[in-house]
Amino acid sequence: MKTLKYVALMIVAILIWTACIFYGGLSNGFLLKPINTEDTNVSFVAATQGKIDNEFVGNLAMTIIENGKIAETYFHSMDQSINDTTVFQVASVSKWLTSWGIMRMVQDGRLDLDAPVDNYLTRWHLPETEFDNREVTLRRLLSHTSGLTDDLGYDGFGPNDRVQTIEESLTKAADGIYSEGIAKVGYEPGSRYMYSGAAYTILQLVIEEVSGVSFQEYMTQNVFEPLGMSHSTFVLADKPNLKLATLYNDDGTISEPNKFTALAAASLFTCTKDLSKFLLANISENEVLREETIQQMAVPEAFINVTPVYGMGPHLYSQRKEDSKIIGHDGSSGRPVINTAARIDLQSKNGIIILEMGSHNIASNLADEWLFWKAGIADYVVIQRNKGYLLTLLAIGYLAIAVLFIVVIRRKNKNKQML
Repeated sequence: MKTLKYVALMIVAILIWTACIFYGGLSNGFLLKPINTEDTNVSFVAATQGKIDNEFVGNLAMTIIENGKIAETYFHSMDQSINDTTVFQVASVSKWLTSWGIMRMVQDGRLDLDAPVDNYLTRWHLPETEFDNREVTLRRLLSHTSGLTDDLGYDGFGPNDRVQTIEESLTKAADGIYSEGIAKVGYEPGSRYMYSGAAYTILQLVIEEVSGVSFQEYMTQNVFEPLGMSHSTFVLADKPNLKLATLYNDDGTISEPNKFTALAAASLFTCTKDLSKFLLANISENEVLREETIQQMAVPEAFINVTPVYGMGPHLYSQRKEDSKIIGHDGSSGRPVINTAARIDLQSKNGIIILEMGSHNIASNLADEWLFWKAGIADYVVIQRNKGYLLTLLAIGYLAIAVLFIVVIRRKNKNKQML
C-alpha cells in the first residue's frame, strides 16, 4: 500500500512539473530563451547572421530602432551591395501605409469611418448578397472585419501582361490565383476577423474617387512627400531611377518585379531608410497624422477569440500585455519570394524593419524573435526554437523526480529492515 502511495505521489509530482514547464514555456514564456545571447542589438544582429547562414536569403536589409532612434543596421546580399536606400518590394506592408492615406482623409473630414463605403463609390459597387452592404464601412475595411470573403492574396502581373482595372479586379481578380478573388460580402459585417486583400483595393478606389487623382499621386503628395520618403512608390515605373534590390526566388533564380492593380494592398516599393521615417512618424510629431489619430488606429477592432489582432491599418502584436503597444505589418509573396516585417512599440519607441528576398519567412520569424526579446511575447516561432530546450528540462525533471522517489523508497525499506 505504501509503495502505491509513493507511486501516486510521483505521478502527481510529474504532473506538477509538466504543468510548470507548460506554463513557463508555452503559456507565460519565462522559461524561453531569446535568440541573442546578450541583451544588445549587436548580439541580435549576430543571431540574424547565424539564421541567414542556415538558409537561402538573396538580399536582406534590417534596421533596429531603440528609444525612437536608429540604433543598428545590417545588410546582406548575394550579388551587388545594398544599403538603406536600396528599394525592396514589401507586399502587404503596403496596407499599413495605405491606412495612413485613408486616415488623413478622415482627419480632414473628407471621409466618415462609419459611413457605408458605397456612399463614396461610383465606378464600382459591392454586389448584392444576403447581407447588408450598408454595414461595410471604412472602419471595417481597414480592420478586416467587413464581411468580405475574397481571401486575396494578390500575385500580380508579369512585365508583359495587361494589368486589370480596379473595377475588373474587384469583380474578379485575375491575379488571385489561390482564391475565388471576388469582392463580395459573405458573412455578417463586423461579426469577426477575416483577412481581405480586396478590402484595401476598395480603399484604393475610395481614395481615387474622393481625391479626384490617382492613388499613386495622392499617396505621394499626402504621405510620402510630407514624411520625406523620397525612395518610395506604389508604381515602380514612375520612379525609374530607384536602386531596386535583385528579386530572388527560393531556388536562387532571379525574378522580375510584378505589376499590380491592387496598389494599396500589395505594390509598395520602399527601403529601410524610408520605412524608418514612417515608423518614427508613428511615435513622433509629423505632417500627416496627429498623435490621437495614430492612437485611434491602434485601438483593437478585430479579435481572434479574445486576443486583439488588428486595428485600423496596423496589425496588433502585444496580445493582451499592457506594458507594450506594438503595431506593424508583415508582407509576403510567392514569386518573386518576398518576406517583409515592420514593428514599432508606441510605448517604448523600439522597433524593427526587415526586408528580404529569397526566403518565405525569415523576416517574419526574426521580427517575432525581436518581439520576444523586447516584449516577452512568445509565439510559435520562438516556442519551436526552444522546443528541444523545453523537452530537456522536462526530461531532467522527470529523471530527478524518479531518482528522488527511488531513494526515498529504498531508505524507507532499509529503515524497515533495520527495525
